Amino acid sequence: MKKIGVIVILVALLGGFLIPMFVKETDELEVPFEFGFSDNLAVKYGDVVNIPIETNGEVKSLTITFGGKILSKLKNPKEKESVQLDSKNYQIGAYEIELQGVDLNGQYFTEIRNVRILSDITPEKWTLEIINRFPHNESSFTQGLAFSDDQLYEGTGDPNQTGASLVAKVDLKTGEIGTKIGLDATRFGEGITILGDQVFQLTWLNHKCLVYNKESLKLLKEFDYATEGWGICTDGKQLFMSDGSERIYVRNPKTFDIIKTIEVYTNEFAIPRLNELEFINGLIYANIWTSNEIAVIDPMSGKVIAIIDATNLVNEGKGNGEVLNGIAFHAKSNKLYMTGKFWPTMFEVKVMK
Repeated sequence: MKKIGVIVILVALLGGFLIPMFVKETDELEVPFEFGFSDNLAVKYGDVVNIPIETNGEVKSLTITFGGKILSKLKNPKEKESVQLDSKNYQIGAYEIELQGVDLNGQYFTEIRNVRILSDITPEKWTLEIINRFPHNESSFTQGLAFSDDQLYEGTGDPNQTGASLVAKVDLKTGEIGTKIGLDATRFGEGITILGDQVFQLTWLNHKCLVYNKESLKLLKEFDYATEGWGICTDGKQLFMSDGSERIYVRNPKTFDIIKTIEVYTNEFAIPRLNELEFINGLIYANIWTSNEIAVIDPMSGKVIAIIDATNLVNEGKGNGEVLNGIAFHAKSNKLYMTGKFWPTMFEVKVMK
């Protein structure tokens, strides 16, 4: 069992004040229980696993919590115990499992480990076929793309802090920027999406979601959020927002309150750096920042259904630009468009499964 040191501070009363005299380090206390596995634990969704627990036989009670909820309580536990964890009762993602217990002398101890519930799906490998090419404004540091009917909208960032972030209507065939609204240099624009007659634009570090009228691009209101802002999309009812981690927040479009949070995992690991998002036929497509890959995600569970390799787009379309970023789905024609930051080309693509 592990040991923890105990420090005793002896004090004297002088003039009404407690004055430390000296500090004495006593013998270490042995933690009377621990988990029976040495490292953090990974479990595949759907598996039922027994979590081993070891004690020194001198424990009065143990409480095991998982994800902040009580999993089991044990009175006078034996030296070898186990508790059952049914992963189907939880979403995939990262959790803490904690042992809280009291020894026979009434001393309280705690032990914490991390457990990850992985997806039970092995992602398929998809590729992209280039169908068409269109001009794209090379000065646009693309952060978000979205269609409303036949009109393409683009949201851009401002890496040089010159006040270049904007939301604009863009002519798909020519790449020309039409009606637009800019942000000042203190705000770095991120992903956009369109719901009803409103355009939602995230900002990177300002903790603000800006909401515009779809036609005039007049600013209507702002919402606050606590995290960074990266990508955003909608299923037509609610919003899905990423913050650069493996988490996606499902939000109420009227209040921007969080409805729930999902974590994005394959059968092996989490997928962080989720950037531009697009909702396509019931699934979320997410650019993985700094990579040539796009994750296809089940919005209910966070499971990665497929990974799209877009290397062919990067090789042809990057030019002097930066990373792949920008996905727009034209629902009426069932056509898909992609580009990147400062790219000279917008691609119409077909997903090859």
